Amino acid sequence: MSSPYFKLYRSELKLNIISSLLREEKKLSTLREELGNSGSTILHALKDLEALNLTQQAGKHYKLTSLGVMEAILIEEAASAVKVLERFQDFWLQHDVTAIPSHLLQRIGALQDSTLIQDNSIALDRVHLTFQKILLTSRRVWGVSPIFHSDYVGAFQRLLSEGATVELILTSGVLNKTLTLADTEQIIDYIKRDKLRIFLTDELKIALTVTENSFSMGLFTKDGEYDYSRDLVSNSPKAIEWGEELFQHHLKDARRLDTESLNLL
Repeated sequence: MSSPYFKLYRSELKLNIISSLLREEKKLSTLREELGNSGSTILHALKDLEALNLTQQAGKHYKLTSLGVMEAILIEEAASAVKVLERFQDFWLQHDVTAIPSHLLQRIGALQDSTLIQDNSIALDRVHLTFQKILLTSRRVWGVSPIFHSDYVGAFQRLLSEGATVELILTSGVLNKTLTLADTEQIIDYIKRDKLRIFLTDELKIALTVTENSFSMGLFTKDGEYDYSRDLVSNSPKAIEWGEELFQHHLKDARRLDTESLNLL
């Protein structure tokens, strides 16, 4: 690509200058101390950036133009995305990401503060216990689940009994298994009081839990099996916001379950 804006990515110094000026306008001496380059080298880079209408000089200070601010935000988003791809490379390579829409894949950098929770030979149920901890410390839960675990039924019943609000997107199979353990009349009561909303969809290739203070995501492997042994987890506001958008994406194709339908199951 011959665009001069793409060529910026070849210069670490120019990228660093743009990122630095995004935070605040600065003098040349401040940039020199912060970036560790000589004044003449930074000045040369600033002239190139000014020629692209990305920076401008105001007295002794240098600052970004409106175009420069936009470029800086794109650069930071790209840098965050690269960190997520590199840090969790094996996770992405081994899993099916088709359940994540392209506009959210473009913003995958929102997950840069995530932690990969993995089961191992010492802690075989680390993922399961971490998920339960997330649930039981929440008051508002949005969940997408293609999988069933009997412990989750008890966890959600406890949440609801303590006044939490829960919205779930499930497959019919997961719902039917849940109803074999749950109190149907109690579920109907929670639905009537709008404390519980259940949505059904035909197929799900992702497990997602978003609460007011946490985010958790599990994926299917390339072989089509759900990977119970690994979850991406984060308490970052950016990850939570990203997760909420992912929940809303799957909600669009789901149908809400009403009490009449539940009685017929």
